Amino acid sequence: MCLVLTVGFLIPVVSSLCIFLGWWHPGPATSYRFVRRITLELVALVCLYLVLSHQKKRFQDIGLSLAIRLTDLGHSFALFFGALFASALLGVVLKLVYVFLGRVSRPQLDRAALFGTVLGVLPVLYVLLNPFYEELLVRAFLISETEAIYRSTALAVFMSVALQTSYHFYQGLPGALSHVPAFLLFSLYFVRTRRILPVILAHMFMDVSALALYFRHLH
Repeated sequence: MCLVLTVGFLIPVVSSLCIFLGWWHPGPATSYRFVRRITLELVALVCLYLVLSHQKKRFQDIGLSLAIRLTDLGHSFALFFGALFASALLGVVLKLVYVFLGRVSRPQLDRAALFGTVLGVLPVLYVLLNPFYEELLVRAFLISETEAIYRSTALAVFMSVALQTSYHFYQGLPGALSHVPAFLLFSLYFVRTRRILPVILAHMFMDVSALALYFRHLH
């Protein structure tokens, strides 16, 4: 588990914290940066595959089945809208808290650093791959392994949500914390159903929507 999580998330967590602390201010995403991100995610997925093979397991053993059921699509849309609503609600509350404290809530990173300035193949490929990378590692694998090792579902859910929140701190403290309801909802759904594909699809809907809204606003 430590090997998979280190390969998958050491660079994202460190980069996110450096941006949050003001030590790094990346410019607009370039083709090289997208290739680097995609390569990192593919390497992490290959590492996960090798570790599962060493354990005599398959992706199906951590909840991935590519046979899409009609109910999976319904659940994915429910998760998508539920996550959007819960995260937006918490985001509003956090902004009100900042206003009450007399502080200004600003994202730590410009959207151009995430999506670039030109809509091309690489940004779209990255947005489609990222949900598989995140949800298989930080949700399906981490929760399954933590439950197997520590016999605690609550600890498994906490670790999943905490890790996923940690590499979103580049969005600023309110931005990162506003994702907690979505991450918690996704984790609880996985724990209850042991199916990760609806969560992957819901995550993909969120990322594709963010990409589309960004470029619509940009152009």
